[in-house]
Amino acid sequence: MKTNIFKNLLSLLTLGVVIFSCNKPSEGPKTEDEVIQKAIANIKSIVFKKEKNSATGNTSATPAYAALFVKKTPALPYTDDIYKKIDAVIEGDSVIKVLVPFDKTLNINTATTLTATITLNEKPGENVYLGDKKLTDSTAPFDYPISTTLVHANLIESTGGVSQVLEIKRKDKDGNVLIKKSFKVVFIHDTPSKNCSITKFALKKTATGTNNDGNAKISAAGIADGGLLVLTHEQNTGDGSDNTKHIEYKIVKNTHASSLSENDVLKVDAMILPDGATILTTDASATAANNVDPIKTGITVPATSTNTKSICFKVVAQDGETQKFYKFTYQGS
Repeated sequence: MKTNIFKNLLSLLTLGVVIFSCNKPSEGPKTEDEVIQKAIANIKSIVFKKEKNSATGNTSATPAYAALFVKKTPALPYTDDIYKKIDAVIEGDSVIKVLVPFDKTLNINTATTLTATITLNEKPGENVYLGDKKLTDSTAPFDYPISTTLVHANLIESTGGVSQVLEIKRKDKDGNVLIKKSFKVVFIHDTPSKNCSITKFALKKTATGTNNDGNAKISAAGIADGGLLVLTHEQNTGDGSDNTKHIEYKIVKNTHASSLSENDVLKVDAMILPDGATILTTDASATAANNVDPIKTGITVPATSTNTKSICFKVVAQDGETQKFYKFTYQGS
């Protein structure tokens, strides 16, 4: 009797253990997105490289590749390291942003191709495609063409940018898609700068002067490192807020270039502007004839070289709206 009671008690305990084990919380079924995430490799990086997006001989950028770099004054040579590559920004698992510097003049309205160098985070396996391109089972970077337009009005943040979808697909032996994952590539403007203050107002002394090259006559005594004559703005001038309140820079003949003569031209060819800023002359002053680009055209010494002459211009920030008004004056005495 005691033996039967003991056996029954043992059976109940065993059943309880089995029931308890079966009722342990499970991880639950995986979502479709989780299954896809596990089954298909993710894009680890997308890079646009100079050697894949240059004109013949890597001597210049294609227009689309050039649009990925902020405009600089003075312009940098294409040999500069800044042009080596542009990295896309990966947000989450499926959004890839390509930041295009804000530029109101950008108008590549015909689809153009940028070559992207793509790296996956793991080997994709067999029969995996990106678009129509069959991928090798490797984590080695590979090239992929991305076609897009780059028009300012379509790239501003309020429009959401210009986007397209890349799909990584796994197929069976008959070419049927078993599973796929989509990646959204978005070309969009970054936040523009409002800085319109001249970084450095400088003229470069040339080694030998040609016809009316005033820069060649700049006195060596005033030259700073790099062969530059750097000027500071005059005190008690305007704040640059409109075309009657110019911030003035002045070059004085007796101080900076005593041998200047009639029709010599002085160009502020080493001026440095904030990234994305540009020189404009429209309505820089009330007198149209005085509105002159100081870098491209410069100031011409008047017929009587002891006289004074000024030219006016404005610096417009990258945002295309914020601006300051400036004056460059030649003082002959």
